[in-house]
This record gives sequence, C-alpha cells and structure tokens, in this order.
Amino acid sequence: MPRPKAPPRVNGPYPDRDGTRFRVRIFHHDLQRQDLYFHTEKEALAAIAQAKRELQAVQSRTLGDVISEYFVDKERSGRSKPETCREQHARITVFLHKYIDQEIAQLTPRRAAALYQEAVERPNPKTGKPMAAASHRFYLALVKGMFTWAVRKGYASGNPFADVQPVGRVEAGKPQLRIEEAKLFIDEALRRYDQKGSELALGAVVALLMGLRAGEVLKRCARDVDRAGQILWIDSGKTRNARRFLDVPVVLQSRLAKIATQRLPAEPLFGYGRTGKLRHRQVFWRAVGDICQAAGIPRVCPHSLRGLWATLGVQSGAVSHAVAASLGHGSFSMTERHYAQPEAVSGAKTARMVEMLSLGSEGATTEPQRAAEQLLKSLPREVLDSLVTLHHRNGK
Repeated sequence: MPRPKAPPRVNGPYPDRDGTRFRVRIFHHDLQRQDLYFHTEKEALAAIAQAKRELQAVQSRTLGDVISEYFVDKERSGRSKPETCREQHARITVFLHKYIDQEIAQLTPRRAAALYQEAVERPNPKTGKPMAAASHRFYLALVKGMFTWAVRKGYASGNPFADVQPVGRVEAGKPQLRIEEAKLFIDEALRRYDQKGSELALGAVVALLMGLRAGEVLKRCARDVDRAGQILWIDSGKTRNARRFLDVPVVLQSRLAKIATQRLPAEPLFGYGRTGKLRHRQVFWRAVGDICQAAGIPRVCPHSLRGLWATLGVQSGAVSHAVAASLGHGSFSMTERHYAQPEAVSGAKTARMVEMLSLGSEGATTEPQRAAEQLLKSLPREVLDSLVTLHHRNGK
C-alpha cells in the first residue's frame, strides 16, 4: 500500500553563506522542493508567511471551485463572452471529471497525462470513433490555460499539463457538400419552412447562402432585416471583423421580410427555444443534420455550410478579400485555411492571373498564351499571391 504523501510545508529560514543571506525551503504537494534566498531574515520571514498562505489556499480549493472562479474572472475581464464561458466551462468539467470534487493539488502531472491519453483514445458515444485531433487538442489548450491562471493566482503550485504534448494531425476545414447535394439541401430546407413553418430550416439556408456562423444566424433579430429583406445586418460576432451587413439572395428576401414583420424589433429572427431563451447552437446543428438526412445527402454541420459558401465564392471569381470580409474574417488566410477548398483557391488564383494578363481574351488562343497559362497553373500558391499583389501595386 503506497504511503500517503506528506502535506506541503515551509521550512526555514536557514542562514547561508556565513549569514549573508537566508534560505527558505518549500515542499509542494507533488514533492517538488523549492529554495528561495533573501538578503535579510526579515524578508525571509515575510516570504514564509506568504508561502504558507498560498499553500493553504491550494489545500482548501477543489478543482471544481477553481474552474468556476476561472470562468467568472474570464467573463468579468472581457476575455470571453458569457456564452463562450458557459460552453468552455462545460467542456473542461467533462475533461477533468475524475478530479472535479478533489483538491486541485491531487491532479498531478502523471494524472494529467493519463487524462489526456484517455481523451485521445476514448470512442465518441455518437460515432463510435475516437475524438478528432482538433477536439482533444482544444481540450488540452483549455486546461493548460486554466492551470496557468490557477498558478498565477496561487491556487496551484504548478501546471500539471505543462509537459503534456498534443498528439495527432489536425485536419483543417470540414467535409463539404457537392453542388448538387447543396441544391437538394436547399430544396428540403425551404420545403420545411414553407410547408411546416420551420424557422431553423430557413436559418440553415441563410447559413449556406450567406456564409454565416451558427451563432450569427441564431442571434439575428427582426430589426437586422433591412430594406424589405434585401440586407441583413451582423452587429457583432466571434471576432472584431464580424460586424458587417450583407446582401440577401433573392430567394430569401421575401421569406426573411415576412418573419421580420411578425416579430418585435429586438426579438430573435428565428425564434426562441422551448425554455424561452435564445436557441442553443446544438439545436441548430441537429436541425441541419435532420435536413441532410431527409434530403438523402451526407450529414454535415453548420460550419460546413459556411465552408461551402466560401469555396463557391472563391471558385466564382470573387475577390479573395471580399470573400473574407463577407465571412467576417480579417484576412483571406483564415478563409483559405479553414473554409475554402484548396483546389478552388488555386483555380481561382490561376484564372485571376490569366484574366489580368489578358490571356483569356476572345478568339483563338495562341501558343505563347497556352504556355503562359500552363506556367501559371504550375506555380505555387505563394508565388501566385505575390504576382497578384505586384499587379495591383503597379496599378495594372
């Protein structure tokens, strides 16, 4: 049977170097020893008192209490929005569930590594497959950030996840529908709205045809629909670039205008949930999945609809910065990495260069033009980017 660990303690002060300095020794929960040195005995005694207070704080706080205080502080300081804090609080509680009711010091580096390994290997109850690398890496980043804060507050003597390394390869972007599948999705969603009054189904079409995030769809209120449904305002969102207003496709204009006239200006455009509060994103995800199933197409999430919009926007020849702005991104690099399909981005850039160099003019294509077009297609993306930038800079 293993011996119980000795409680944390502070020893000293001990004279050192013939009394020219004083040493204080701190023993932490994890048996790590820490030596501190001071010029005077008075400074050493003050440090001992402070260390004892911090160790007492560590001993008297459960992991669950620390997590709750962390998200209260995060919301109060404005580092995260309330809904983000609630969602992350739930995630981190699930991740650390084994130690939630124990003192924070009980979560040692070995136990932290075991928790992460468990998250990597545990099958998802819905899919039966292990968690995606992006998901368990996100959980790891969350707990690392929380413990960094806890150490700074004096609630933990160290970050047990500090040496835990993320594993797995992150796949950027989500699986996307094909164009014919997207048409089937839109037909089914509009049928559900027109015949059954499903507001979430109409919201799903808005996400697909306008490139909105799930949260942006659900937070729209009646007054955001402007000019008889021709414009939709986005006042705020995930990033500082999320504030924008968008042209509404014709197929949606009369439908959005109709809903808006049935609501008070500040009421949610796509309705409240059963509890009388704003609908949760998970409800929207389920609605999108139900539409996919009914349409007989692969099941995708709302984020995938946004990605398809970006891909089609790029492929159609839309200027990259305009696509990024419509998505609420600060630059096209984010759009390119997480939303638009690489083939669409590369093809659009090649087409843009052909257009700028007048290689796509009417009439028979000459041999030099064909050679130039093939050369452009063979260039890496970063070279094409540089050529486009230089072209605009020279005003041609």
